[in-house]
Amino acid sequence: MKHVPPDKLILLVDDEPAIRDATLFGLRDRGFRVEAADGAESALKAVARLKPSIIISDLVMPGTNGFELFQEVHKLREYRSIPFVFLTAVDDYYAKKFGKDLGGAAYVTKPVDLDELERILLDKMGT
Repeated sequence: MKHVPPDKLILLVDDEPAIRDATLFGLRDRGFRVEAADGAESALKAVARLKPSIIISDLVMPGTNGFELFQEVHKLREYRSIPFVFLTAVDDYYAKKFGKDLGGAAYVTKPVDLDELERILLDKMGT
């Protein structure tokens, strides 16, 4: 039986409302505490305000992309330990390799498989 720790918070970042909402509500239905941001700018504000346990970020977004968001968040010492899961429609070997080399915890392609995402989140949050 899975155990979702109540003290862990996920920040979900995606500029596509339909995907963001489906993922947000799907994870909440599975017992996760999730807050959402619609892009990198709002995500950076949310990180400072919420101090999430893990970040799930879309890769392709207007302005700052998911890789750049990862780099911005990890510039600050207090947030360097926050794992990032890249969630994207970009199913490309080199993008996956770059995300891994950058330090991403996982790279999941869309459409979202909530079972796979749940397993990754539980693993990366230490449950």
